[in-house]
Amino acid sequence: MDKKRFIRDVMMTDFQCIDGVTKVSDALKMMKSKRIHAVLIDPRDEDDVYGIMTLKDIARKVIGQRRKLYETHVYEIMSKPVLSVPSNMPLPYSARFLTNFNVSYAMVMEKDEVVGMVSLNGIVNQWDWDQ
Repeated sequence: MDKKRFIRDVMMTDFQCIDGVTKVSDALKMMKSKRIHAVLIDPRDEDDVYGIMTLKDIARKVIGQRRKLYETHVYEIMSKPVLSVPSNMPLPYSARFLTNFNVSYAMVMEKDEVVGMVSLNGIVNQWDWDQ
């Protein structure tokens, strides 16, 4: 019997949002302590949108360019806007959606509210291999 799985079944609900003026060094300390690989960046005001910063951004845009973690602000290296997906999207479509946009993470939305984050790694790790 085929059991349909959705993003809400595999999303990370323990995601973190931070301010864009946070120093990358502080964000990285928090990410390490919480064992997460990406953080959402809060919008500045009601006309702004969420951003995202990943460990890959830190590696490429700070370490790889010999910038200082404690001098660089998150807003300088984040990606914006963040791709978002509904929590009721079936997993195969969500994997295709993220790969079509060449991103590893997306915000998960329910009723215009961020309720989690989903990653390609999470989708693969939670996939039922007997399907």
